[in-house]
Amino acid sequence: MRILNTIICSLLLFFISTFSYQKAEGETNWNKKYDFIYDIPPILFHYHHGVLAGSYPAGQETIEINFNDVSRFLGHVCLCGAGGYRISQIAVNLMEGIEKTLEKGEFTLISSNDHTISDVIAYILGCSRRNNPEKNKYFIDQSIKALRREYHYYIGYHTNKKAVHIIYRKHLLIGNEQMDKLWKIEVDYDKAPASVSLSDIELYQDAMLKIVKDVLLSQNKSLFEIKLIEYEDFLSRLNRLKIKQP
Repeated sequence: MRILNTIICSLLLFFISTFSYQKAEGETNWNKKYDFIYDIPPILFHYHHGVLAGSYPAGQETIEINFNDVSRFLGHVCLCGAGGYRISQIAVNLMEGIEKTLEKGEFTLISSNDHTISDVIAYILGCSRRNNPEKNKYFIDQSIKALRREYHYYIGYHTNKKAVHIIYRKHLLIGNEQMDKLWKIEVDYDKAPASVSLSDIELYQDAMLKIVKDVLLSQNKSLFEIKLIEYEDFLSRLNRLKIKQP
């Protein structure tokens, strides 16, 4: 009888723990209105450190990063995540050459702004930020002149000696005036959530859904200006920043 009770208790604990795990898994899903993000193509990388560490199953040497990974990294689905993902996707697609799967960690990022979009690009491409200029792969170039909410990204891939310059004209999504309104709602909500009206919350959420879709699904063709640049020009810009870095 004691053995039977032990077995029953063990089974109960197993089912309880399984149910709890499944419930926790379900709670990590985003609002259903964002289900379209799971259809966004992933970005594929080779990663030799993963092979060395034995992280991958036998015969596998690649890792996929998808937009859901970015959302988990940030803790929410948002425009900065969408912008960073789309810019990374564009850069990888442009720089693929004979080596069809690019090596994560072999990129260097130069951004005109120190912001979340850059952090997302660095996360996806494996651009680590270091105090040592020779080891740093994530630089901010504040000398780049641009219009308001217009961001410049220079991304170099060292293995193929390729580089790309991507301009993100974020203000073209809904205009600076509407962006300012959304930013004010966000700032007010961060300070005191109860101070923000339900209508403003709904406005913010509806706008966020629309613009995230516009970026990820390329619904606004004028958002990005993209061009391959000479690798030596990229290195020249990079070397100037290395000298300036303390």
